[in-house]
Amino acid sequence: MNPYGRVTVADHGHARRIIECHGPRRSKPRIAFATIGQAPRTDVVPDILGMLDGVADYREFGALDGLTAAEIASQTERGSERRLYTRLRDGRHIEADTGFVVGRLTALLQRLDGLGFDLIVLLTTGVFQSFSLRTPLVHGQRAVDTWIDALVVGDCRIGVIYPLAKQAEIDGHGTLIQNAHAVAATGEAARLADAAAQLGAADLILMHSVGYSEENARCMAVATGKPVVTARRIIVGAMRLHLSELGAATGVVPTGLPSVSPGTKELIDCLPPPSVPLTPRERQVLACVMDGEPNKVIARRLGISHRTVEIHRGRVMNKLEAGSPAELIRRALLLGAADG
Repeated sequence: MNPYGRVTVADHGHARRIIECHGPRRSKPRIAFATIGQAPRTDVVPDILGMLDGVADYREFGALDGLTAAEIASQTERGSERRLYTRLRDGRHIEADTGFVVGRLTALLQRLDGLGFDLIVLLTTGVFQSFSLRTPLVHGQRAVDTWIDALVVGDCRIGVIYPLAKQAEIDGHGTLIQNAHAVAATGEAARLADAAAQLGAADLILMHSVGYSEENARCMAVATGKPVVTARRIIVGAMRLHLSELGAATGVVPTGLPSVSPGTKELIDCLPPPSVPLTPRERQVLACVMDGEPNKVIARRLGISHRTVEIHRGRVMNKLEAGSPAELIRRALLLGAADG
């Protein structure tokens, strides 16, 4: 049972506050979600909050908020070759001039930087510009790039699926496969099922857009038999690190940390069994380690000390004869591909 009692939810425009109505009151981090389209993103933010289990107060903001339909249309009708694909409040998807959108996004982020938020989260994987802010920023594209760079080693093949903006709908998809040596386009497809068929050679699949949901990922995993990761989940992982650091600095520890990412258990199961079996606690620690969690977060999740996590982690690495979590992930991917 939640020791903080039941919660109620109050909505105020684009703001949604989770209020503890029974039990002791405690402060929560304040998060600003920013999108290149319009807020609220009812197709994305609830999914992300579900993975965080409502550990923060938040507000949503869009770079195109406040514009009239005519003003937005003037940017979608321009003949620019550089365009961004995004969603409006009414659910329509549009392509707008990149320079115009990024200019409004930059102004929005600068404004949010002065409003006292603990964390700003940029909910897109299509913006490559850097932003100089005082407030910690989870940059969606940078978070995904970092994740890819950490895994693209040796012969590990990451399959990437992404929406085709020229289709003007989320059901148009492009695919590619990347390893340490090359990136190769594998085709375009109108349906996710067809895109899945193009990624049969991949060891792991990344759904490279915040528009792809966890349900999309589950369908892709069933269709391919491969571990599947969404951009949303990578962004949540980056948020968790920032929230953990914030909790360490303020003494406010987020509760309700999400379970291990889908795909992590499958990766662990691909590892050859060690000569000395892992204990249940060591397997718990291994799952958290392979999910990218730092020792302090693992300690809070499992209710043990930081030092105990270090001991279990060291024993796991010794038993599996591995030098790092990245080595374990690579080994699991390669062995999984060989078994398949």
